[in-house]
This record gives sequence, structure tokens and C-alpha cells, in this order.
Amino acid sequence: MNVSANSAPAAKNSTAAVKGYEPVKKQSVSQTTEGTKSENTKPDPEYKLEISDAAQEKKDSESSSEAKVGNGFKDFDMDAFQGTIRSQLMESIINAKKSLMEAGVEFAKYNENSILYDLSALKDGDNIKAADVPEYWNAENTSQRIVDFAMSFRSLAPELSDEEYIDKMRKAVELGYKLAKRDVGDLPGPSAKLFNDTYNLTMKKFDELLEQAQKNATGA
Repeated sequence: MNVSANSAPAAKNSTAAVKGYEPVKKQSVSQTTEGTKSENTKPDPEYKLEISDAAQEKKDSESSSEAKVGNGFKDFDMDAFQGTIRSQLMESIINAKKSLMEAGVEFAKYNENSILYDLSALKDGDNIKAADVPEYWNAENTSQRIVDFAMSFRSLAPELSDEEYIDKMRKAVELGYKLAKRDVGDLPGPSAKLFNDTYNLTMKKFDELLEQAQKNATGA
């Protein structure tokens, strides 16, 4: 199975890691204020990953569909990757948090023993809706950007199978969520729900990628 990476910025042009996987195209951003939609003209933020010189040279030199065997994943700066994931999540959650800080909304408490926030103690916890944020920052779009970003570095690890690569990146993203949760601490119920929804959708997308990789490996 051939896997390659695109040398264009990862946040804009992510590359498929398994057959049949296509990164979701960036959707136009619209923001609703008091029921009225208006076009958000603010340019989308770009995420950059600082990686080692050796990794960057290898990534830039990939010009064919066949990944070249080299140091591979040893050149990948996992700390920088995790930091970028955390930054993406922080921007999403902080935007939601600011809009609710002074609204008298109940806050879900930070618990370091779980990635997800426990909403059960809040009034109507089971029925809480995720914070209303611009489309770009909703759970679906944020989770897709995270997965696309993770998969865009596939060619740096030709020594790993697709299943092994997906597993490693999934664990890195999980740690990114833990660090993001630690940073933001307590959250208003709707913001905590947005965090939970984004995490669950991210893990679901990794599950789907892993399932496809396993099918490809067995020829199913």
C-alpha cells in the first residue's frame, strides 16, 4: 500500500494515510449572532509544526508516491506535534469559554483522571448542548483538522505500518487533549460539552482510519 505526504502546509493539504481516506475540505466559515448569519472575513489561522532539520529535509525531498526508508519516525518532533494539537484545541475552547464566562452558566470541574468532563453534576447535564461557536471551531471541523494534521506526516515513518502509525498518532492526540484540558481547567457546561464532542469525534475518525488500514492490510 503506497502512502505519501504532501509538502504543502499540513493544516491546508493533508495527505491520506490509508486507501480511501480523503481529508475533508475546509468549509466556509459563518458566524451566527442573534439569529443573523454574517460572513466571517477573518482569515483562518494556519498551524505550523516545528520539526527537526533532518525531518524537514526528508519531508521536502519526498517527491514520489513511494516513501524512502531513512530515519523515519526518529526524526519526528513529537513534542512539537503535541504542542500544536494543544494550541488548536485551546483556541477552540477559549473562544467558547469567553462567550459564557459572564452568563452565569454552571462550570464543569476539571478532573485530571479523565480526558472528558463529567457533566452529570450539572443541572440538566444529560441535555446540555455544545457551545454555539463559529462553524470553523465546531466539534466536527476541529476534529477533522486534528486528524488531517496528524496524518499529513505519514511519510516520515515508512518503517511503520499504517496501523502502527495511526496508533502512535492517536496516542499523541490523546495526550494533547489531556494537556489542553489541564490548561483550560474548569469550563462552562456548554464549553465542556464542546470539548467532549470534539474528543469523541476525533477518536471516532481515528477508529475509522484504523479499520480501513486493517482492511487494506488483509485485502478485504
